[in-house]
Amino acid sequence: MRARNLVLVALVGTVRPVLAQKPAAGAKPGARADTLQCFSCNPRKRPLRAFGELMIAQLIPFSFNAVIRDKPWAKVSLQSWEENLENPWQWDNDHFINNQFSHPYHGNLYFNSARTNGYSFWGSVPWAYGGSFMWEEFGEKFAPSANDILNTGTGGITLGESLYRLSSLVLDNRATGSNRMWREIFATLLDPVRGFNRLLDGEVSRVGPNPPDWRPSRAQGVLDLGYRRIAVNNSFSGSQSVDQGVAAFHFAYGDLSNDVRSKPFSHFDFNIELSDKASQGERGRLSLLTARGTLGGIDLHDSPSTRHTLGALLTYEYYNNPAFEYGGQSIYAGLISEFHRADAKKVRVVTEVLLQGIIIGATLSEHYYAGEGRNYDYGMGLGTRLAAGFVKPGRGSIKVGWNGRWLHTLNGAQSAHYQGGGLFEARYFFFSKFGLGASYYNYHRRSDYTGFPTVTQTSPMLNFFVSTAMPALTP
Repeated sequence: MRARNLVLVALVGTVRPVLAQKPAAGAKPGARADTLQCFSCNPRKRPLRAFGELMIAQLIPFSFNAVIRDKPWAKVSLQSWEENLENPWQWDNDHFINNQFSHPYHGNLYFNSARTNGYSFWGSVPWAYGGSFMWEEFGEKFAPSANDILNTGTGGITLGESLYRLSSLVLDNRATGSNRMWREIFATLLDPVRGFNRLLDGEVSRVGPNPPDWRPSRAQGVLDLGYRRIAVNNSFSGSQSVDQGVAAFHFAYGDLSNDVRSKPFSHFDFNIELSDKASQGERGRLSLLTARGTLGGIDLHDSPSTRHTLGALLTYEYYNNPAFEYGGQSIYAGLISEFHRADAKKVRVVTEVLLQGIIIGATLSEHYYAGEGRNYDYGMGLGTRLAAGFVKPGRGSIKVGWNGRWLHTLNGAQSAHYQGGGLFEARYFFFSKFGLGASYYNYHRRSDYTGFPTVTQTSPMLNFFVSTAMPALTP
């Protein structure tokens, strides 16, 4: 099973018992466990083991491609190393899913080789970029690629910290028996390096208290199963419109307004979506994967009912469906506000007014194609995000928003791309656990090419779905 499918299985398979936050069945009494040593608290740094595991994360795919698949690009030598160090960097022309998903996922392993060996979030950041640099220079005969190190490093940080914290949420050092076994298995699926280290250290069966930072201020997951209609040429009734069956999982870790000032990724959103194979075709089932985590913030105003905060967030984005493809790494910064925070009877409102700095972005191009399968332009740029969420505790929510991006092409067709769209989403839970929902997203792109006519595209998407809240919603 591919990594993207394993992540969805691990999330859905564990989120219900984990988020209940009750002592696990088969666990020793909490009081007894809490009197034992917290072996997971304040772990010491293990730089040598971290480096060894980073090398393993590189040697496994390298050996597979060099020995089993007999790929010419994996036949490295001292001469190829010297050439890579001397020659200028280039741009990778692999398929979209390889550059925008596989590379960031691999970077997550580099990041977690340090993160799971006692390093902090910031201390693990150089490992993601360092691992990518080593692979680009010494792991293949191709010239090193600028887009690869940015996607692998930056995307690896965002995915890596998200999966590290999700695995912490799954783990429970108090549990025993089959409950403990399944938690360890699913945590390993989310963060393989961590699972390997827990096995080495004998932590998979040891009983003790959990570190305080393993449990966020709040956690909520929602599983959606539904139908989507995509209007490829701005008409839902057109012959090129596409119908899709969609399974999506949305997870909110922590609280954006309250936790943005805390440690990095004390709040993050994680979303994964799989669509039916027939409608996706060669794109693969993965049609969406995003992660967005807080980096820090400063309060501008804080009262019992209202809070305004300047915050920064790191974002990984992967969209690949019949309407559009976009993948990239970004930093968002701006104003985050919360209203009616103290009154549970009122509708809680959270708004975002954010500027986006696109570190590296990839979007579909009508006038660029490379033999390896690349059909998209690479660039950097700017964007904006305006969003508002209205939540009635225990009942439902409404989200409205607009995002826009300007991408100046650095490699590909000589072009600039303007894209974005508006979102409306509504959910209503008839019971605390089950509900219905619908969403509308109107995607628009304008691509200005040098030497070619301007291309415009409008592709609205309409979704209907049934939802399951994990855990059950409470008023």
